[in-house]
Amino acid sequence: MYCTNCGKQTDEKKRHCEHCGFDLIHVRALFDSDDLDDENIEEEFRTAAECAKRCVVLYGVVAVAHGDDRSLVVRWLEEQKLWGEVSLEEKAFLNCESPTEKQITNSTWRIEALYLLLWSLSRVKNASNLSALCNAVEVQAESRFYLKDVQEFINSARLIDESAVYGLNEEIYQAHWKIRDAQIRGQSLPGDLNPRVVQERHHAINWLMGNCGQEWDDVTTDT
Repeated sequence: MYCTNCGKQTDEKKRHCEHCGFDLIHVRALFDSDDLDDENIEEEFRTAAECAKRCVVLYGVVAVAHGDDRSLVVRWLEEQKLWGEVSLEEKAFLNCESPTEKQITNSTWRIEALYLLLWSLSRVKNASNLSALCNAVEVQAESRFYLKDVQEFINSARLIDESAVYGLNEEIYQAHWKIRDAQIRGQSLPGDLNPRVVQERHHAINWLMGNCGQEWDDVTTDT
């Protein structure tokens, strides 16, 4: 480590700088604090209830992106006491009278994230097909809670076995790596993969697995 007084490298095991005798106890405490912060980052799976609530919010976002009355959806989420589960970016979209095309497009694509979370609750059978769009009719059929009371959906939620999540996560990770590798090399994208489907499902599964404790808007999809 380097002494903050004289700037010279000194033995990190000793309390005082070997060169100027400066007491390094406070400097060492800062380093130790940073190490503890890194070690204490939570990476726990979301609960079934958290996952179900996120499904409800995502369906509302997707519905508005497809033209449903935003004020009606906002009021519904508030009545169901789920407005606090809505992310800042989602609130910005739902509260905007004239959302941009980018906001609408991004919100429309969230159906792929929703599809993965429905899979994690065993509501749809397969989320490993990364080449085609999800079945919107199937999503609608499993989202009968829309604009209704959502407590039964949340209370009955059960997560699929974690081993299945880990397995799908590896598939999605590898698929995303192939896409990014092709982009970096300036090559054609793998024909059997839909980049946006992969991106949305990677986002959702990382959130589900509690990736670095990141909240929805902050989830990263590193490869």
